[in-house]
Amino acid sequence: MTLTAKQQRFVAEYLIDLNATQAAIRAGYSEKTAGSVGGENLKKPEIAAAIQASMNQRTERTQVDADYVLRTIVDTIERCKQAEPVRDRDGETTGEYKFDAGAVLKGAELLGKHLKLFTDKTELTGAGGAPLTINVCFD
Repeated sequence: MTLTAKQQRFVAEYLIDLNATQAAIRAGYSEKTAGSVGGENLKKPEIAAAIQASMNQRTERTQVDADYVLRTIVDTIERCKQAEPVRDRDGETTGEYKFDAGAVLKGAELLGKHLKLFTDKTELTGAGGAPLTINVCFD
């Protein structure tokens, strides 16, 4: 099945920011129904396939993929971990060295998230920290 012109536009718009609701609005769907239409469009196999094909083409064209992003983070961490000499306006070393701990930690945080080392947990408790009781009825 081929995509309609509006569906093709949705695919193109979705690739901009990966926001289905906004893509639906930009593609010409009603703002009132854009949220549901966007979600429905993503579930349609032919639209999902068109999106994936376009993303694959973009990856090939730009050579930006997950490996590239991870390599860039690691390279940046390694550069920031080194004690680099501080240079003056003429490019001469001043005898001082700098270490960018903030950049190292941010890179490590991004890698940790990729590796799922950090998980967001929500702990629910009852009154006064007591265990939460859930009553389930089956009728």
